[in-house]
Amino acid sequence: MRFWRRLTVRGRVLLVCGVVLTVVALGFGEHDMAWVGLLLVLIPLLGLLLVSVTGMRMTCERTVRPSRCTLGETMEVSTVLERTGGLPFGILRFEESAPRALGPRPRFAVHSLAGSWRRTIRYTLRGRARGRYQVGPMLVRACDPFGTAVSDHRFATSTQVMVVPRSWPLSGFARAAGTGRSGETTPQQIGAQAQDDVLVREYRQGDDLRRVHWRSTAHQGDLMVRREEQAWDPAATVLLDSRADRHAGVGPDSSFEWAVSAAASVCSHMLGNGFRVRLADATGLTMTSLDVDLAAAQERSLQILTDQRMGDQQDLVDAARACAGQGGGETVVAILGRLDEADVLALDAARLGSPEALALVLDPDSFTARRFRGTPEQADRHERAIEKLHAHGWRVVAVHGGDSVPQAWQRFGQSGFEQAGLAQTGALR
Repeated sequence: MRFWRRLTVRGRVLLVCGVVLTVVALGFGEHDMAWVGLLLVLIPLLGLLLVSVTGMRMTCERTVRPSRCTLGETMEVSTVLERTGGLPFGILRFEESAPRALGPRPRFAVHSLAGSWRRTIRYTLRGRARGRYQVGPMLVRACDPFGTAVSDHRFATSTQVMVVPRSWPLSGFARAAGTGRSGETTPQQIGAQAQDDVLVREYRQGDDLRRVHWRSTAHQGDLMVRREEQAWDPAATVLLDSRADRHAGVGPDSSFEWAVSAAASVCSHMLGNGFRVRLADATGLTMTSLDVDLAAAQERSLQILTDQRMGDQQDLVDAARACAGQGGGETVVAILGRLDEADVLALDAARLGSPEALALVLDPDSFTARRFRGTPEQADRHERAIEKLHAHGWRVVAVHGGDSVPQAWQRFGQSGFEQAGLAQTGALR
């Protein structure tokens, strides 16, 4: 069987036809035709002998730049192949072992009758799905000049690559994310100002409306808020809804990939603005930046989100327990899929004691084709859940397919400005 597998279709046809022709020719006494049949038998046998006894002394050196790319981007691969001896072959065919998530497998051939040679092959791979992947080992197939027999060899080396979620830069609205469990200025800053400046200041976009100082607002005619004399040590918890039945769509354009990209963007934005960040999904807490520096925290969050997968959880109870596990005082940023009224209760438990609660609520039906969308009943429950989140003090931004993460994030600032305007109008009345 091993002998038969090494023959190509052409080799098998020649061998069978040669045997039949030889037997029939000898039966009818046609010796000239028998020689033709023997020749047909010898061609694949000689090809098989050639590919079996020739040593494949080759080396393969692969370089991938970059070894970590963002979802949807490409990686440039340069492979140096060198053969240092052995009988010459007509054709050597190569196939790179790569998962489908990186695109079609690269295939190429080297035509050379030299025993020693060196070639540099360049090709590209595209990150079409998040995750960690192995590129290689490369398969080399030796074929005789007539294409009747093959011998497969495989190199031992492989290269690990990683496709990470896209992280968008988020501009502004840093303070709208909350001040964590402490105030907005350091004690040194407060000591350098007058007493009146310590107590109140003008409203800034994103300030918690619960800190509005109504007496000063009425006196000044502008919305004023109280200052706090605590050390600036803000914290935030990013909650990612990883329930499989609450998302829709496939590939990079699915609602879950949008949510993962948003989580990566928010984590990077918060860490860059000095926040301590905790990351949670439907299974519970997955990352905290408390014991690492900024660079390590950003790297850890990116790696965790690279490996993030959807689960079969039915509720957000574990996620709420993880968010509220630090005694409150942290801003909660929730990135959610399709909701129902039971999710509102869990989310309210998650934001217990938090100064600010933000929710990016995705409409999964806008991320998929019409025939894959949810039922009208699910859509109604989703809308009622969003209304309840609004009523319970959440700042909610509805996200539809085609919206970018920076656009959705900017809407928090717009909603904060609108809320501040309403509060100021009420104070002046």
